[in-house]
Amino acid sequence: MFKQSLNFNRIGKALPIILITLAALWLRVTNLGYSDYQGDEIKALVQPIPGQSWVEFILAQKKGPVQFLVTSLIYRVNSSFENEFLTRLPFALAGVLAVLVFYVTLKLLTDRRIALYAALFFAINGLFVGLTRIVQYQSFVLLFSCLAVYFFALALYQPRWWLAGIYLGMLSWALAILTHYDGAMILPFVAYLLLRWLKDHRHMPLKSWLGYIVLPAVLAVLVLGGFYLALFGRSSDISQAYWLSRITGIEDNASLIQSSLANFKLYNPVFALPIYVALAILSFFQIKRVFPYWLWFAFPFVVMEFIIFDPGTHIYTYLLPATVILAFGLQTLEKWLVKLYNQRLGTISGVALGTIVFGLLFTISHFIFVDHTPEYPWQSRRFLVWKIERPSDQYKLWVYGFPYYRHWEEIGETSANTPPETNYASNENPSITTYYVDRPFDKQNPDVYINIINPQSFRVRTANDKIRYWTNNYPPEKTFLNNGQVVAEIYVMPPGSLDEIKAKGY
Repeated sequence: MFKQSLNFNRIGKALPIILITLAALWLRVTNLGYSDYQGDEIKALVQPIPGQSWVEFILAQKKGPVQFLVTSLIYRVNSSFENEFLTRLPFALAGVLAVLVFYVTLKLLTDRRIALYAALFFAINGLFVGLTRIVQYQSFVLLFSCLAVYFFALALYQPRWWLAGIYLGMLSWALAILTHYDGAMILPFVAYLLLRWLKDHRHMPLKSWLGYIVLPAVLAVLVLGGFYLALFGRSSDISQAYWLSRITGIEDNASLIQSSLANFKLYNPVFALPIYVALAILSFFQIKRVFPYWLWFAFPFVVMEFIIFDPGTHIYTYLLPATVILAFGLQTLEKWLVKLYNQRLGTISGVALGTIVFGLLFTISHFIFVDHTPEYPWQSRRFLVWKIERPSDQYKLWVYGFPYYRHWEEIGETSANTPPETNYASNENPSITTYYVDRPFDKQNPDVYINIINPQSFRVRTANDKIRYWTNNYPPEKTFLNNGQVVAEIYVMPPGSLDEIKAKGY
């Protein structure tokens, strides 16, 4: 009897980890290799050219070195990057590990219930899911940021970690910022934890403080400063213009509306936003406990929404602390249910409510990222009684991690069978077409036109007169289908301008 009870206790303690791991793994790994590579993924696949040193290569990029180090390791076993699943897997697993580290960290800082709820919100939030299903830096920013907070929390709460936790925390934080500048956005919460650590060790001599806090911080700053000063010093005019446009919006297309809300709803459609708002409001009923997380939320929110003109998907930097805020809101609701009924009935009602909330949010993420019949957001799709509409093309949307398969490898193989001088054009984003098609691009008088149905840009670019004439009067040379629907077409046209091919009798 005693052994049976002990086994149930072990299962009960392991259940949160099991739930979190399964949710995070399913949404990040299932059908991971379905999609063609997308714009920013392709940039991360770049490797040093022959004769170029790693230092020269890294300094030529606009981002930190971590994602390129990861893809270089993948390159050893998958040199053509033709296996999308294998290429994306390390990034997806880093995203899963980030969720688990986040859960363990919050168990130290709060309680098991808050840790479970926050980790589940982290695991199933559409933006985190999408960003960890691609070959990009975000997974490792999240992992190293969570590790930094974890080690600082260990230094605060575990006596045997009071010094090692500080050093490992600074190291993890430096790695997060080396991965991308977004890693700096945990600054307020790190400061909060370190101030609490200093308060607990206020009787320590000033010399010891300097050695235990300042020295590891200085070492981290020297490493970061050395890299980023070299990066900015050697950045090209194009790179500087890119950074300037993201901050000021000077080079943005004025016809498109930049909206963080639209980007959030793209990844979290239907009822996610009302749930988030309601739970955030309820969190104020535990303001003393939740205040440090609101402080953490406020810093990246102000930076992204009031300083950066176009934050795009970088809003994930303030959605991370938002998961903890939501957890406090859900716990507040549970406490009200206990008061309204009794301890047992209220607890059962709270568990049922949480199951419904997380179940619905998980299912939405499954349908828009894992399932691809149809491919949201390029096509509208049904979810229970709701219809998730294709987003309006008036907004500037940053689309990552969604199912997107247009047979680009087959298109590339087809183009490889044409003469080397064959010109082509396409209505797809140039970053995608130039990666898969090794032929000269010519949008004026192409010999081959690749027409993508529902291109990643959401906007079907107006083709030139020659292309319009040929596609209106002649069938495609080859078509590609998903579930019986045409998703891509190849038109082979005679060389020359429209007037020249008409003169030949076409």
